[in-house]
Amino acid sequence: MGCLVIVNLLLRILSLCCLATSITILTTASSDMTVSSLFHKDVEVKFGFSDFYAYRYMLACAAAGFVYSLLQTVFAIIQVKTGDCICDKLIHFDVYADKIMSMIVGTGAAAGFGLTVDLNCLPNRAMITVDFLNKENVAASFCLGGFVCTMISSFISLKIFKDDYLYEC
Repeated sequence: MGCLVIVNLLLRILSLCCLATSITILTTASSDMTVSSLFHKDVEVKFGFSDFYAYRYMLACAAAGFVYSLLQTVFAIIQVKTGDCICDKLIHFDVYADKIMSMIVGTGAAAGFGLTVDLNCLPNRAMITVDFLNKENVAASFCLGGFVCTMISSFISLKIFKDDYLYEC
C-alpha cells in the first residue's frame, strides 16, 4: 500500500501543476486586432478569455479543481508521512469527492475544447487570431491533464479505501 500512497501523492501534485498552468495560460491569453471600418478610422479591438462564456466556465472549473487538488495534496502528504489517513471519515470524502471534482474539471476542459473548435470553424475569423485560439487550446489541454490525473488518483484512493478500511470491519 505504501507505493500506492506515493503514486497518489505524485498524481495529486501533477494535477495541481496542470491546473495551475491551465489557469495561468487561460488568464494571460489575449488578442489585439486592428479592424478597418467604413465610417471610422481603424479600431483597435482587444479581447481575452473573459469575453467568452465557455472560457470563463473552464477557468471556474480549473480554479475549483486547483483548490481541491491543493487540499488533497496536503492530505496526501500527511498520509505519506504518517502512513495513515487523518481520520476515517476523510477517506469517504476522498473517494467520492475525487470523482465529482474530476468530472467538474473534465467538463471545463471539454467546454474549452468545444469553443476552440467552434471558433476555428467560423468562416470569417477576422476577429479571432490563431495565436489566441492556440493558447486557449493549450490551456484546455492542461485542464484535461488535470482531469486525467485527478481521475486516476480517485481510482487509487478507492483501492486504498478498499484495502485498508472496507475489509477491516
